[in-house]
Amino acid sequence: MQVGNALTDDYHDYLGLFQFWWSAGLISDDTYKQLKLLCDYESFIHPSCTASVSQSNRLLKRMHVVGHASEKYDPCTEKHSVVYFNQPEVQKALHVIPAVALAKWETCRIVLDIYHELIHSGLRIWMFSGDTDAVIPVTSARYSIDALNLPTVKPWRAWYDEGQVG
Repeated sequence: MQVGNALTDDYHDYLGLFQFWWSAGLISDDTYKQLKLLCDYESFIHPSCTASVSQSNRLLKRMHVVGHASEKYDPCTEKHSVVYFNQPEVQKALHVIPAVALAKWETCRIVLDIYHELIHSGLRIWMFSGDTDAVIPVTSARYSIDALNLPTVKPWRAWYDEGQVG
């Protein structure tokens, strides 16, 4: 299974995102320090870091960063998903077990446990991220992979497609 640019858990996603913005020179040292100080990495949206993220987004927007990190997160997107996937006809179409359907469906904030379950069942997962992605950067993917605490089978390496770095 391939998983590209995946949101895996808010903590590691934000940790890697802020580090990427800073290490790529997209935000100042002061902004990076503010993000680390004011943001609660456990939540995708947290009031304490809204101002710092907004400031970062304004800077990124001026630079026309690929990946549109400057676009605001629309909380309605999540709300619409919750409403949609809790509809009985949708759950029936997806073959949701009736006993499970009694529980309210919610979006995932942490999927690391799901990766563990899939890997331990024998499924191989290839996680990848773009090295210039300012939304789900490679640093976020690396932190998430490390959080799985799995043994290294093959060491990290760059991969290529027809001589170009993948």
